[in-house]
Parts: sequence; structure tokens; C-alpha cells
Amino acid sequence: MTTTNFFIPRSIDEAVALLGKYGSELVVIGGGTIVMQRVNDGLLFPRQVMSLKRAEMNQIQQVNNHVVIGAAVTPAQLTQLTTLPILAAAARVLGTPAIRTMATIGGNLFAKPPYSDLSVPLLALDAHIALRSDKGQRRLPLTQFFSDRERGAIGCEELVTALQVPHPQGRSTYLKLGRRLANTPSVVAVAVHVVIDDANAVCTSAHIALGGAGPHPTGAARAESALIGKRLDEASIAAAADAAMGDSDPLTDALASSWYRRKMIGLYVRRALESLKQAT
Repeated sequence: MTTTNFFIPRSIDEAVALLGKYGSELVVIGGGTIVMQRVNDGLLFPRQVMSLKRAEMNQIQQVNNHVVIGAAVTPAQLTQLTTLPILAAAARVLGTPAIRTMATIGGNLFAKPPYSDLSVPLLALDAHIALRSDKGQRRLPLTQFFSDRERGAIGCEELVTALQVPHPQGRSTYLKLGRRLANTPSVVAVAVHVVIDDANAVCTSAHIALGGAGPHPTGAARAESALIGKRLDEASIAAAADAAMGDSDPLTDALASSWYRRKMIGLYVRRALESLKQAT
């Protein structure tokens, strides 16, 4: 009979030490919503397991000009985060109340689409991942985490300890399309963050992030470029929506076809930008 060793470190240092000792043999869980599904399906039989629930990573802090969100912070906690309203909006429609209470923001980074909804507003907010290992610490842009994920952006000895998000200036919104009103995986998700110059009413900065547009959450660079230096008007919004469809390479699955997702990405980018235009 296989024995599983279960570790519950009381600090980040203790967690990093355990990861340094066991490396890839150690299965790390936040709330267990990803790992336990694989265990229950008979796909994973871990010998060494570490829970981060008590490792001092469940706090949200204001540090200089950043909001620092511990990797073990739950979506339920994020729903109360008034400083990052688009992240709070995404958390409110993530799964069931039980999932929002158990899951963690750090674990959601590793969830496969269509369940990685929290990453979409985090990308729009230019978030960075804080990493620790027994060799030190570093910051990794969330964009790089996703683009280099298959090539091992994070080493097996590195632990995600927090998400660092700059205090946003400007306006933002988050929209999600699901098959039901609640407790539904996303067909597509869109997060938009723009900064409008008060003097001439043109867009000086734009971040558009898409969920359901490919194998992982991604930015829409051409859609962003269509807005820079432009007013938020019918022409620029239409150009950005068209560019977002061009930026996307969605999959076909049981939820939706690639064709439908691409169309909905354009529609929801348009709706998001129109809502920000009305806020002027």
C-alpha cells in the first residue's frame, strides 16, 4: 500500500525548504481543487504533498505602488478587493461558493482553460508573479509565464508566493460569457484596462486580455495598438474588436466551436470598450 506524506508548512521559508528537498516529487496544493480532481479520477498518486493553506500566503497587502496578493488568497477574499475591481468581478463569477472559498489565486494560474478566469484580469493589470526558491527570489511577468509555460518558465524548485499588481490608473472592466448565468466555465472572457488623457480624451495606454482565445489566457497586442492615440469612438472600438478576433486562435471543445469563440471575442471586446466609453 502506497503511503502519502502530507506536509503543512507554517511559513514561506518552511515551504521553500520542503520544495528544495523534494523537488518535482512534491505535489503542491493551495485549495486542492485541481489536484484532488486528478486524485479522485485515478490520474495522480502523490507520495509527497504540501498544502500552502497555513504558509503565510493568504494576505492582501499594499506595498509601495503595488497590491501584493498572497498565492493562497481565495477568490472569496478577492470579491472584496475594491482596489482591483476587475479582479473582484472575475472572482465573483468563478465557480460555486464552495470553489470560491477553497480555490486559490496561485493555483488558478495553473488551471487549464476554461477555468483560469482570474488570469485574464491579472494580465490586463500587468501582474507579475513573485517566486521563491532556496536560491533566492525573482519576479516573472505573467505574460512570460504563459508564453514560456511549455518551456518551463517556473522551475520545479520554485514556489509561487504572491501576485504583484501595480495600482491601476484609468478605467477597467471585465466581461465573461458562459452557458449559464452562474457556476459555469467561460466560453470567452475579456478584461480591458485603459488610460484616457484628460486634456485631449485620447487613449494613452491600453491592455486587453482574452480568455478562450487560445490554449491559455493571452493579451491582444494588435487590439491594444488600435486604441493608442485614438479616442474611444465607434471607429477605434470597431478596429480593436476586429483586431482582437485576429489576435485569437481559439479551440473547439464541448463548450463552443472555434468560429463561435472568435466571434464572441470580437463582440465582448466591443461591449467592454463601449462600457468604458460611456463611463467618460
